Amino acid sequence: MRRLLAAACFLFASPAFAQVEPQFAKELAANAPGAGDQLLPRYAGSFILAQTKKDFDELSLPLGPATGASYANEPDKKLRYAKAQTVEGRLTRTVYVIPEGRSTLEVVRNYTNDLEGKGATTLFQCSKADCGEEFHKLHGVPRALKPEGTAYTRARRDLAANVLEYVDPAADQRLWVGEFTPANGGKTYVSIYAATQTGGSMGNISGALKGRVLVMLDVLETKPMQQNLAFVSAEQIGGALGKDGRVALYGILFDFDKADLKPESDKQLAEMANLLKSSAGLKVFIVGHTDNKGTLAYNTDLSQRRADSVARALATRFGVAADRMVSKGVGPLSPLAPNDSEEGQAKNRRVELVRQ
Repeated sequence: MRRLLAAACFLFASPAFAQVEPQFAKELAANAPGAGDQLLPRYAGSFILAQTKKDFDELSLPLGPATGASYANEPDKKLRYAKAQTVEGRLTRTVYVIPEGRSTLEVVRNYTNDLEGKGATTLFQCSKADCGEEFHKLHGVPRALKPEGTAYTRARRDLAANVLEYVDPAADQRLWVGEFTPANGGKTYVSIYAATQTGGSMGNISGALKGRVLVMLDVLETKPMQQNLAFVSAEQIGGALGKDGRVALYGILFDFDKADLKPESDKQLAEMANLLKSSAGLKVFIVGHTDNKGTLAYNTDLSQRRADSVARALATRFGVAADRMVSKGVGPLSPLAPNDSEEGQAKNRRVELVRQ
């Protein structure tokens, strides 16, 4: 009878320990496409769930707890940081999934020990309720990464969008904010936010994340904004094609990890179209290039999609005959500079027109 009772208890308790759906388990145990560690070594055994990179952006650094409320019926108590500092530069935001059985204290302490060894100074830190009753709603939820496009699967996008939606702030959350000066100069700011997911109302998504420690790591390296968009006129494009048979164009802009053309690209596209329309016999290859971050297969696919986007825009919006263009993506296979510096990587990310 005792064995039967034990078996019955196990059966009734088993839903709480239901296995994670395979599609989510796969994403939680693999790094996001094209992602990599920035500045700091990752906590042992963790995986990158999502990552975004911006060459120039702003970051609000909390220097005090959250105050006010997020409830719509209390507009006079708008949720905000008691004190904050806004910094600008190259921003990388990474969400890590930490191995099971680890605490937020252990994880954050590992990061801060490493940073203090590099000479970092603490600007602000807090834990649990001291961060503010709704700190996760102010700091975690709005910063959740929602990558789009084919690089991330639907399962990974769903997980990334819900990582810090359900947190018990009084039980388990920690924040550390600091700054230091790396050997190559400039100033670097770091924000580390760790919390344990408590589950929620998102069904299998919440079930996959429940009980996992998640870390949102923001690294901002101060640098001036690039002012030159390297615009090339139709005349200059024609001259380069006549002399070298190719021309690199840096005024064709895409969002990180996407193949959708930014509106700022229209000026350069118009010049490309003007050249093609004024040179009736000219046919070109439109070649997409990337730096070497990420896998070869991923970068080749991304560069192909970007080259396709340029050819499609020229044909559908600028009236260039489609049979005069062939698009091809070669990823990192034809660099113009070494990829071991940010400047070299920027030079290698380009679209080229090549004379057929």
